[in-house]
Amino acid sequence: QLEFCIETFDPNAKKHSDQKKELYARRHAVEEELLLLKEKQAKAMDEFEESEAALNAAGIPFVHPVDENNDEVLSRRVKMVEYKAHLSKQEEVKIAAEREEIKRMKTMKASTKVEGGAPPAVTDG
Repeated sequence: QLEFCIETFDPNAKKHSDQKKELYARRHAVEEELLLLKEKQAKAMDEFEESEAALNAAGIPFVHPVDENNDEVLSRRVKMVEYKAHLSKQEEVKIAAEREEIKRMKTMKASTKVEGGAPPAVTDG
């Protein structure tokens, strides 16, 4: 009877339940993949320790792979932020143009009322 009430209250309950199960399965798969990646990273770090020690002992300057990766991630983030800023500027320009159009239409409407003529047609844009 409770299931009938749930289905009556939300006719899409079964669909939502299936979607929830699918999302849990996907989450589990992503968590497993993340665990494998972390293990792979730890193994690579252990393997690099020997090379790092040899480079330091020889006095050879080098950039640690973690630092290289962090720099790449940071660079990618900077590019994404710049891209978002560029898109938002385009949106700001569109909004400003639309506001200007509205002002112009209001001005024209006010001037036609003074002149007593028929108001111009307003368009969507």
